[in-house]
Amino acid sequence: MTLLQVAGLTAGYGRVEVLHGVDLTVAAGEIIALVGANGAGKTTLLRSISGQVAATAGRICFAGADITGHPVESVVRRGVAHVPEGRRLFAGLTVRDNLRLGGWATRGTDIDRVLGLFPPLAARLTQVAGTLSGGEQQMCAIARGLMNRPKLIMIDELSLGLAPVVVDDIVRTLPDIAATGTAVLLVEQDVDIALSVSTRGYVLETGTIAFTGPSAQLRTDSRIQRAYLARPGDGR
Repeated sequence: MTLLQVAGLTAGYGRVEVLHGVDLTVAAGEIIALVGANGAGKTTLLRSISGQVAATAGRICFAGADITGHPVESVVRRGVAHVPEGRRLFAGLTVRDNLRLGGWATRGTDIDRVLGLFPPLAARLTQVAGTLSGGEQQMCAIARGLMNRPKLIMIDELSLGLAPVVVDDIVRTLPDIAATGTAVLLVEQDVDIALSVSTRGYVLETGTIAFTGPSAQLRTDSRIQRAYLARPGDGR
């Protein structure tokens, strides 16, 4: 079942148009990778879906309802959670309080469930969020987004500034999140990681979808490999 459908979306900031007729779908319980170079418009697309950036053309439908132009709070109530780049926790509050604020719709009763997904946070509940490691902050940000049992969670740049071993630990939770019925739309700077954990992928280039398809197929596409998967010294 299609959960999110973005059709012909055009959006930007003032007179600067960033997205040009973007089409994207996410099914219930699916993990979708959204990849592309810096400045391609990935963050703008997430902000448009969550109601932070107004669309100038096109439609955004979620769970069968047209949410184009809806304010952020309305989009959240319908079941969309957005974990922004940089985490943006309430740095002066404890982990427990951050989670409780994220769970306003469920009255903060889901803490044990999200701690099951991120066990390291269980020992940090009384710690001030601003003193957590980068990886723990990212876990807390995702856990906070899951507190309202959203139908879709959008994660912007999961691995930014984190050690690879920490990224691996967090990425391993994404299939578990999807298994609970929460679809994942992942924006990730490490294209290989994003395509390895997702079922389908979209490649955004200068505000338009350049490639889309099953993630396994995209990983072996020579164009994707040359543009995004080449490593220094590998001869490609």
